[in-house]
Amino acid sequence: MNLLSALDSFLNNFYDSFAPPVSPDCSITAHGFYESVIIPAVQSPQFRERLLKDPQGVFAEIGIVLPEGVEVKFVENTKDVVHIAIPPYVGE
Repeated sequence: MNLLSALDSFLNNFYDSFAPPVSPDCSITAHGFYESVIIPAVQSPQFRERLLKDPQGVFAEIGIVLPEGVEVKFVENTKDVVHIAIPPYVGE
């Protein structure tokens, strides 16, 4: 398995495994996010470009509500550069 396939598999499993419980204040499930955002981003150059330029606008169009003060940024992986985001620091 190559690195990009491994990362895709990891992300798919991450979204499925660590999804918060669906509640009235949750606008999308992890699986729904993967299906509505990640899959189209790898299949449609137009969607991908819009997501990179205006993620909040794209989210609003597809019904994803972000909590007040939360900003989302996407970066683009290429065949030569792979970005891996690490979770926030939780130590002391």
